[in-house]
Amino acid sequence: MQEVQNNAFSIRRLNPFNGLLQVFQLDAARALSANGQVWEIQVLSDSPQGLWANTPLGAQQYFTFGLWSETSGLQQVPVNPLFDIRTMIAASDRLIESLQPVLGQLPFPMADRYEQWLLDETDQQPLALLQSCRTENEMALNDRPAKWIATEPDDFSFISSHLNQRDRPNHDGDNPRVHASILEAEVRHRAGSESCTAWYYRNEENEMMPYQESQPRHLEFPALLLAEAGYDADTAPLIEDYITWKAPQLLMLSYISGGCRERLEQLAVKQPVKMDRFWPLYPEIHNKDLLKRARVEARIRSANRN
Repeated sequence: MQEVQNNAFSIRRLNPFNGLLQVFQLDAARALSANGQVWEIQVLSDSPQGLWANTPLGAQQYFTFGLWSETSGLQQVPVNPLFDIRTMIAASDRLIESLQPVLGQLPFPMADRYEQWLLDETDQQPLALLQSCRTENEMALNDRPAKWIATEPDDFSFISSHLNQRDRPNHDGDNPRVHASILEAEVRHRAGSESCTAWYYRNEENEMMPYQESQPRHLEFPALLLAEAGYDADTAPLIEDYITWKAPQLLMLSYISGGCRERLEQLAVKQPVKMDRFWPLYPEIHNKDLLKRARVEARIRSANRN
């Protein structure tokens, strides 16, 4: 089940889910982008050694060299003068020259087909996607206990209209992300005190296969990375609010059904600026007129801010 290596691919940014990261790499450099427009250029290099350093060279690692876009070109960041700057410039130039012809192929194919899921304590059904990776070797490195989180700890932007209507403010004086915390607690409750996880493999037909033969095969995997059914009447609207909030990023998923995509498009236009930012990474568009109007609204808002 090992993935075929490819120098242009995407991986999901998980826990919390923040869309897909586009990756284009050559032997000595790689470019990363969360929106398909601005690319972080990273160059593979030894760590810079001081003039009197007597430590051996370690394994090479990636260092950020600059930001590149078709409109602005390369904006180089300050680089330690002890680096081999000439070599880094040459690697960056080769990378950008090779990247430009493939931008029309965005979004790149999703490559992180090994998936670790949090399971429901009651029926062992997949509850929430925790992490993913490209290869079995990476899976072994990432096989660590993890808990699902709705937002980054410093992200306070998820606000549930359902909880607002119930007079539950998002900031209670101590916690500035109350709504996300309530959602996380509900998911944690379903997982149980001894939360269980399992790895699965998504094949080329997007069928989910258990990584170990002993695991059950007939499972229902949430299309939008978080189970939406099985909650009480008070929690279900909170889940819907979260899916609505994440809709512009969820539209990047290539394997969701047409009906699911149409639903997400209806939700995503409520956040036109965010939707417009991720537009280049949508593999399909169903309601083109609806999204076109939302993009016009995004441009108007952006112009007014400027």
